Amino acid sequence: MKNIIFAIVEEENSNGKLIAKKLSQELNIPFYDKDIIKLASKNSNISENIFYTVEDWKLNKIICPFPTDFCIGFTIPYLTDFVPIQNKVFIEKSKAIKELTQDKSCIIFCKCSNYILKDYKNCFNVLIYAKDDDRIKNLNKDNKFSLKECKKYLRKKDKKLSSYYGYYVGENWDNKKCYDIFLNSSTLGVNNCVSILKVLFLNM
Repeated sequence: MKNIIFAIVEEENSNGKLIAKKLSQELNIPFYDKDIIKLASKNSNISENIFYTVEDWKLNKIICPFPTDFCIGFTIPYLTDFVPIQNKVFIEKSKAIKELTQDKSCIIFCKCSNYILKDYKNCFNVLIYAKDDDRIKNLNKDNKFSLKECKKYLRKKDKKLSSYYGYYVGENWDNKKCYDIFLNSSTLGVNNCVSILKVLFLNM
């Protein structure tokens, strides 16, 4: 069997990470999430905290959400050579993902992994999504927040995910053309989602 990569993206609080981890255990293949940023940070000497900070920004192509990387700007006297920090971390994250997926089957759980690996013929791009009621339940398992707070949090996360994809990919995060497989975890349940992806893997 040839090496198979699953690039899994989730709608916030839709159990995508849980599905990705369980699939990793079932297939006994590596699961990469935080390891991606650790490797990208190590290779680039950019702090891990910066990677996580950029991931949480609401990005805009017209208005830079953060000053350009002045470390580069001061060493290169031309304005055109300024590299926005959000672009630098994406480039390094992309390199790390491609390094981790070399010559082995694995699961990548990361925003834009479907875009980063779009030219890999052995990669299945998967989107996990769920009904809003279930997303709220997943978010509020301990009943610490009001319904209004949960809805506000999810709206904020959805907007950030949308802006992230718009900035780096120029597409909506849920564009059907960007994925091979859509799985509704509300309808199918976590275990069935895992089983579907496992069957696909074993039959390739």
